[in-house]
Amino acid sequence: MRALFYIMTPILILTVILASRFVTWDKLIGVDKNAANHLTNGTQLLRKAKLYQAISELTQAIEIEPKYAEAYINRGLAYYHLAHYKEAIADFTRTISLKQYTADAYARRGDVYLALNNVPNAITDYTASLKRSKNAGILSKRGRCFLDTGNFDDAISDFSDVVQHRPTAIAYYNRGRAYYEKYLHSDEKTETLGLALDDFNKSIELQPKYAIAYLSRGDVYRHLEQQKSQEADYSQAIVLLTDAIQKWDKDTHALIPILLWRAVAYEKDNDSSKTESDVERTYHIFAEFYLKKISVSDIL
Repeated sequence: MRALFYIMTPILILTVILASRFVTWDKLIGVDKNAANHLTNGTQLLRKAKLYQAISELTQAIEIEPKYAEAYINRGLAYYHLAHYKEAIADFTRTISLKQYTADAYARRGDVYLALNNVPNAITDYTASLKRSKNAGILSKRGRCFLDTGNFDDAISDFSDVVQHRPTAIAYYNRGRAYYEKYLHSDEKTETLGLALDDFNKSIELQPKYAIAYLSRGDVYRHLEQQKSQEADYSQAIVLLTDAIQKWDKDTHALIPILLWRAVAYEKDNDSSKTESDVERTYHIFAEFYLKKISVSDIL
């Protein structure tokens, strides 16, 4: 009998693992079919950015199944994208209380707190998420929170973890920024600045068109009093940003961050007139975009 138990147990485990690939959570817990349909519709609408319609569908799913965690977390995401932060927090908190999708719910609630500029709560939620599931994206977000609050060593630790597991250009750039900020705010001047330079070099090596990395490396060269290298990096950043602007074929309002970065680059390169021109162009794009949004909304 015991031998049969040892034989059958691995088979049962394997069967469950294989079945989980094809059986949805809804089917396992016996969710009402109408609720599941509303969830499916709401999720599809969410992906299409039809947020109010998505909320309506997901709310109907919740009305049928009040403990439907997947509907809560998706509705919370819709509320977040609409900047309805109070409602988003409530839905993510409810998801956590149901003890499903907890890593995602903590991470999403952390995003809401960050949008509200409540950085301590954001860090707490990102930490709770990471305890449940290691994620490079969440590590990077928590690292940026640490950086914003002056916890440079914690930021460096998080970014180093990301570099170790996902050594991308942006991972090296983020850690370089943390080293650079630590240099600016501490007495560990030469060594820390050298570490920042190493990371910016690696970031540019991995992504030679990473304009912002050139700007940051130019700042490092300025502190090292290497004027030619500084000017070369600022100029290269301007070239790359200008090329991106000229080739832009997406929504005009999405060009705003690139224009602002080029304005920063012009300012660092001591070209104030071009800085003002880019800032003015940004204002025009910003105004046109929101006037258009208001004209098609139901606010008025």
